Amino acid sequence: MQRLFILLLFFLTIISYNSHSAVSSYNVDITVDVTADNASIAREQAMHQANRQAVNNIAANITTTEGISVLDKLTDEQLLNFIKEITVLDEKTSNIRYMAKLRINVNAQLLKEYLQEKNVPLLIGISTNISIIPIFHDKNTPHALLWEENNIWRKTWEKNPQTIGSMQITSIKYNDFPYLTINQALSAETEFFTNNNNTYVAEAFYNNQNDLLIKIRNLQTQKTDILNIGNLATDTLLEQAVKETARFISSQLQEFNIITSNEPEMITVLYKYNNLSSWLKIEEQIKAITSVTDIRLNAVGNGRVQFQIDYLGDINTLQKALNNKNLLLTSSGNYYTLTSK
Repeated sequence: MQRLFILLLFFLTIISYNSHSAVSSYNVDITVDVTADNASIAREQAMHQANRQAVNNIAANITTTEGISVLDKLTDEQLLNFIKEITVLDEKTSNIRYMAKLRINVNAQLLKEYLQEKNVPLLIGISTNISIIPIFHDKNTPHALLWEENNIWRKTWEKNPQTIGSMQITSIKYNDFPYLTINQALSAETEFFTNNNNTYVAEAFYNNQNDLLIKIRNLQTQKTDILNIGNLATDTLLEQAVKETARFISSQLQEFNIITSNEPEMITVLYKYNNLSSWLKIEEQIKAITSVTDIRLNAVGNGRVQFQIDYLGDINTLQKALNNKNLLLTSSGNYYTLTSK
């Protein structure tokens, strides 16, 4: 009887969860510091600034730079349509200054629907860690630098890790690769790296015109690109190079993660769960995928859940998005099976 009650409670919980087809909102923590003619104006400007930053942070996970450009054209008042709630975590004011830490809840589902109406590309949820091997060619050093103390390119990466959407782009650490030599890094010997498609060699060097160049090489494809950062006499040149390198890698990955269709497809999926809570966590992970538009429960019991997924794009796109969340979707004839890696 108790087991029956638990299953009934679980079933009712599932129905409640399925009343929302996807994760509808996300919280974003934003810090603002604005000075104006008076504190009231400063606060108003800070709120507008925070709202725009929060919306763009969420949008970076679901659309390309084209989509961000569409949102940038909206007024502050129009952007408020995507804001569900603003919570002030901490704030300080003076006569002309407003400083605060805010938690902004963004209606991600409404944002996605708006971008679809504007026919801008949507992305698979790219949630991954990108590793950078930062090699520096110093004019005053006869050999390239990797772990040496005077590798200022590596130190700049260590001080300035980059976050673009849910993508983390950081330098490799000596403790993780103590036996990696400069020659191995330059020749891109891939046995050192378990996930080569997420590892890039970034060589910083100067040309004859004293321009700072960054040579970027993907270890999986061996594709090489060169960025010209320029020769501005500034202490922040290397920091600018880090940002441009990260943006370039992000844009390259986005090209392979664009959802190409706005017409949803549907598949039936079977998932075996160890316990009820594990299924609820898996369901939330699926709902968070940009290409998923709906999840409908068909049956549950005996440690199995059968459900349907409506999604945008092709099946390979969906499989790739699930793989990013350590979930494996496999065809089994007329239906698919979902397993955790």
